[in-house]
Amino acid sequence: MSKKDKVDKIKSYIDDILGATSSLKEKLPVKKSLKKQLFCEVLQNLQFVNGRTLGMKHDYKVNFMDYDDPFYVTIENLFKLHYTQEQQNVINWWLYDKFLPTGETLILTHKDTEEVIPSETPEDIWDLVQEHAKKNTK
Repeated sequence: MSKKDKVDKIKSYIDDILGATSSLKEKLPVKKSLKKQLFCEVLQNLQFVNGRTLGMKHDYKVNFMDYDDPFYVTIENLFKLHYTQEQQNVINWWLYDKFLPTGETLILTHKDTEEVIPSETPEDIWDLVQEHAKKNTK
């Protein structure tokens, strides 16, 4: 059964229960999911730009770090306006320390339990940042 058929079936059940004609719409994205999407795009783009800068320096001996530095400072200042120091530490660790030039990646572990904390993707980092936000509001 296709998605459309399932939706039509649900719609007919609702119509029968209400005794009226109804319509169904797809769920609109909530503000939080839009923030998550933007956050993930920012992290992906920063990771790409940082990798490109380091690659140019390593492969072609062209150093764009002085050129790129004001952009990074600006972005870091925006992070300071929006996130706590703990949240910034998580973000910066993922951007600049997690992925080593050798191709290896560091893992994040809980300081008490030594349990591995998911931190592979920007979505994982979003979840960690949100977790820290909940701790700070309690």
